[in-house]
Amino acid sequence: MKLKKLIVLPILLIMAIALGGCSDDEILIVNEIPAAPQGVFSITGDNAVYIFWNAPYEADINEFFVYRSLDPVNNFVVIGTVIADANPNLDLVLHQYTDVTVVNGQTYYYAVASVDFAGQISELSAENVFDTPRPEGTIIIPEISTDPTIAGLDLSTQSLVAWNDPSADIYIDSIGGVFYINASDTLTDLQDMGYTEDFDAIDFAPTVGWSENGWAEIIVGHTYVIWTRDLHYAKLRVTSISSSFVVFQWAYQLDQDNPELVGGNDINQKPVHGSDYLRRPNGDNVSINSGK
Repeated sequence: MKLKKLIVLPILLIMAIALGGCSDDEILIVNEIPAAPQGVFSITGDNAVYIFWNAPYEADINEFFVYRSLDPVNNFVVIGTVIADANPNLDLVLHQYTDVTVVNGQTYYYAVASVDFAGQISELSAENVFDTPRPEGTIIIPEISTDPTIAGLDLSTQSLVAWNDPSADIYIDSIGGVFYINASDTLTDLQDMGYTEDFDAIDFAPTVGWSENGWAEIIVGHTYVIWTRDLHYAKLRVTSISSSFVVFQWAYQLDQDNPELVGGNDINQKPVHGSDYLRRPNGDNVSINSGK
């Protein structure tokens, strides 16, 4: 970013000289390059990624460039723009962009840059934000005594199967009116993550704490994480229980051995601008010394 300032300053000096120089009470003002957005994070969707960030405490922000790459550090290119909300009082303002040009099971890396009214672009945001979208939905699973032929769930196909079918990852039964979720075999692990406010509260699968019994009581509002025999992670959140079935929200990570279930955000290695830095989404070059 120092290069920008070195380019801008000589141009302004040349203009000042051309106008006959500056008097003692005249001040040469150099437009500062805007600060980068902060607090960037993502939420995973089904064939979608939702990116959020805080605008810098500056009133001179016109828009934001959203960048994406398949690499955590390099080759970031602009995939969209977001007009900045007016911020004359320098408040904390949250912005959002939804990337719907993604494929479930592919990991993407994101960054955001601020653009002021002079067309100057900030550094990319420092957070290493990554996301692997995955399918999700809602499913109703009966317990064994209601219908044993569809009391099991094959998470890879999100389909109901017999409770003892080889493809079943979990199945539902009840004892004395209490419902239980069961791992279908000893190679499948499950864990009750407790009550969660919403489906997105559990973002990553745990590394420890798996049930030694292979079952857990089903409670409305609880989220359960599943680690399948073929090394995929999934989560199920109970939305309601009837006398004969349970309604779950579900999400299944297509990317094998990837514990990400909602979103990724870690301050690690800062991304760098790719070849399209200083290039607007429409292909036009951005001037780094344009005036207002």
